[in-house]
Amino acid sequence: MFGWLKKIWKGFFQDEEDLDDYLTTEVLEKSSLPVRLSSINVRNQDQREKFVQSCCNQLVEMNNEIDRATMEYRLVTEYLTDMELIDRLSPDIRKSMKLSADRIVRLERESHNSSESLGKISEEVYNIMAVNESSVSRDIRQMKENEDYRELVRQDMQKLESEKAVSNFRSRELAVTIHNMKNMAIITVVFGVLVMVLLSIMQIFFKMDATLGYIVAAALIAIAFTTEYLRYTKATHELRKTSRYLKAVIEQQNKVKIRYVNVTNVLDYEYRKYRVNVSDELAYFWEAYLEEKKAREYMERANSDIIAERTKLLRLLRGSKLKDPAIWLNQCIALTDPREMVEIRHNLIGRRQALRKRIEYNTENKNQTKEEIDSLVREYPEYGQEILNLISTYDRSGGFA
Repeated sequence: MFGWLKKIWKGFFQDEEDLDDYLTTEVLEKSSLPVRLSSINVRNQDQREKFVQSCCNQLVEMNNEIDRATMEYRLVTEYLTDMELIDRLSPDIRKSMKLSADRIVRLERESHNSSESLGKISEEVYNIMAVNESSVSRDIRQMKENEDYRELVRQDMQKLESEKAVSNFRSRELAVTIHNMKNMAIITVVFGVLVMVLLSIMQIFFKMDATLGYIVAAALIAIAFTTEYLRYTKATHELRKTSRYLKAVIEQQNKVKIRYVNVTNVLDYEYRKYRVNVSDELAYFWEAYLEEKKAREYMERANSDIIAERTKLLRLLRGSKLKDPAIWLNQCIALTDPREMVEIRHNLIGRRQALRKRIEYNTENKNQTKEEIDSLVREYPEYGQEILNLISTYDRSGGFA
């Protein structure tokens, strides 16, 4: 009887150390970016490989974001450099440019006023569309896709947060059940000992036959202990399952958060670039611009003075060694009005700051992710070759630098 009780008692607590690994604050509450080494069991090969693969996938995504933002940053910087070159031009050249730009602005304004089909968009919007004409169609499509994707990601984040909250609540319930079963087991043992002592006293001192009492007490204690053990085992098993699911939810949440921040940064930049609030607004501006451009082109063909002045201005701009002189043909107002030039410069600076923020955000996460991989190799050198083999797969495919 005592041997059987000892075996059951041992079964209660043999996995207590493993249980603590699942019921940690880090597993239940912590959710960070990027994926953290402390969130996995490094000794588990499956978790280790998934961790390295997850880090590599994040590095690929962040490198792509850095490359795209860096390319756009270079273009914006060249635009700002051209503005500085214009500011440093000699007074004679600046005067000639201003005269040509003034004539172009005046003639275009007259042509614009003479056409009833024009005026659906402001001159500012038209100039923005003209400057970015080669990329507007692609940007509208990409902006719409990013808005739809951001909404899906936002819904996923809400769903994952709900699942995380449910799993946390269930884990706490199971932890309370396990704790209660331990206490019940202790109470059962103490009660059983007291009953046995009482029966022994009755048998020894009062010469009573306590055989039946021993049997009944042992049976009741065994039933109670077995019931408690089964509930304890079931709760422990379910807690492990819930904790594994919670880890998966947190890992997925990390990935989704990075995607959400990146797509939000991209959209914020595009909104600032085109000075719109949603893709539908940009689509409307684009359609209006195409209609207005067609009308303007018709009038320009009939107005040789505008063509001559634009040619003259372009020649002056090319002679000034600008990176992209043709773009200033759509910014004539800026060449005549210093306030417009200042506004354009402020907008470009804002765009460049937004791009720098994108680059810094992804660079920081990239460095943190690399540090996590380096830490894994340093702290667990026995897995170094395995980790390097996984990383080399991404290196061979040009995944990240």
